[in-house]
Amino acid sequence: MGNWLGKYNELTHAKGVGYPLFLLLNHATALPLKFSEHALYLGSAAFFAHTMGQMTRSRWLSLLLFTVMAFQPAAWLEQSGGRVMREGIYVSQTLLLLTLGLRCWVAAAAKALPAEQLRMQWRPLLAMGLVGGWFWLTREEGVWLLPALSLLLAYWLWMQRSALLRHWKPALAFAALPIAVATVMVTAVNTTNYAVYGVFRNNDFRSSDFLAGYGALTRIRHDHWQRYVPFPKDARERAYAMSDAARELKPYFEGEGGEFWRQGGCAQTQTSPCPEILSGWFMWALRRAVATNGYYDNAKDAKAFYRRLASEIDAGCRQHPGDCLPARATMVPPWHEGYALDALKASGQVFWTLATLDHAKLKTYHSVGEPLHLRLFEVVTNGPIAPTADPETLAVDLTSPRDKLRLKLAQAIATAMSKASAVALPLAFAFWFLWSVALLAKRRMPDMAWMLATSLAAALVTRVALLGFLEATSIPSNYILYLYPAVPLSLAFPVVVAWCMARHLKDRRNSRHNAATA
Repeated sequence: MGNWLGKYNELTHAKGVGYPLFLLLNHATALPLKFSEHALYLGSAAFFAHTMGQMTRSRWLSLLLFTVMAFQPAAWLEQSGGRVMREGIYVSQTLLLLTLGLRCWVAAAAKALPAEQLRMQWRPLLAMGLVGGWFWLTREEGVWLLPALSLLLAYWLWMQRSALLRHWKPALAFAALPIAVATVMVTAVNTTNYAVYGVFRNNDFRSSDFLAGYGALTRIRHDHWQRYVPFPKDARERAYAMSDAARELKPYFEGEGGEFWRQGGCAQTQTSPCPEILSGWFMWALRRAVATNGYYDNAKDAKAFYRRLASEIDAGCRQHPGDCLPARATMVPPWHEGYALDALKASGQVFWTLATLDHAKLKTYHSVGEPLHLRLFEVVTNGPIAPTADPETLAVDLTSPRDKLRLKLAQAIATAMSKASAVALPLAFAFWFLWSVALLAKRRMPDMAWMLATSLAAALVTRVALLGFLEATSIPSNYILYLYPAVPLSLAFPVVVAWCMARHLKDRRNSRHNAATA
């Protein structure tokens, strides 16, 4: 199997293989990583714009969409597109997957019977499955795009409703082909991990054993609830009393290891006073504590440890039910009475960050890390990387006029896009909502134009709601990095809604003119 993911430790399955595989492929090309990421994004944006233009029969819409999406400033920001992170390809995967869904399930929805559509569309369906599998293997929260894709599939099924009973086999094949291809792709990675490490998975944070162990620790009641604190001191003491496995982790949690994660989380979130290890860092602290005890020498030992930890704490909770909440196997924190309102407020704040593109302030980048790690980054990314700090101030400014002009122009574009989006995105949602209410009031079936706008709206609402929930319950998430995959959609949405409104007004004017001249 070669080296696959290397020697096993607590980081091997902490993230999916989607981005490492892209890094490997890009390294073989000798192209700079950011060049390849931006080329992939521009290709995805062109594909999206071309598809929208085909479906609306408007080349002008294609050109406008591509222009807006090509100059989106989040790709240049230090905290999003400027970093070597999975989001560099995740934004393109999102665009590709949604575009393929539109082509397969909306553009061809009423053109032919399912068997004929399957013959014509099997290549895009296959591509959707491949991109979907890659998407799923890149980040852990891939479910956020499912509502939008499900809406597109539901539209196709509705448009084919008269043929479903008589042609159910090709209809089933048409709907299931991308799902089957994505499943095969993910299963192949799971099988490879099983062959190399002995565990059938692609990501530990989706594995039943880690979720069981994490959930067991977080089901223990706290004396005093604190936001973002899943496992405080009083809960740890109860866990140590219940479980031999938990007691093995005590030296780490109560020593320098736990202090490292406590200070790191509070420093990054500017939390003061600093209470405990915060939830965004606790999952890493837990994995490191388990590794310190030698259980991450191989995957089977780590799996067995988490299962033993969960079993012992669950047994202790049965003996002391007053100390525990109901059994759980999830990283979602136990529900608190204020979460619903907090999540709603946080979603509004996240939406505003998306609308303003976090005000799109550009600045020069700095690399951070040990010299060896920076050198490895330089090799993997086909370098060079950003300097580690600002150079010493000189009496003479040696910045080239060309670079000054580029930065000034980029900031002007970013500022203009930020201000325009801050107005256009809320207005687009208001018009889309009124449009939807009007269709419902008139009991009219949605047309293709409405589906185009609604698929974008569904993806945006889901992403914003997810981050709002996480912001309220688990980890600070009102951050342009996490919104980056949705930025192209947020810029395209006002353009699509405006075009649809303009077309609707034009059609009404033409119909009135025709009626007057009849």
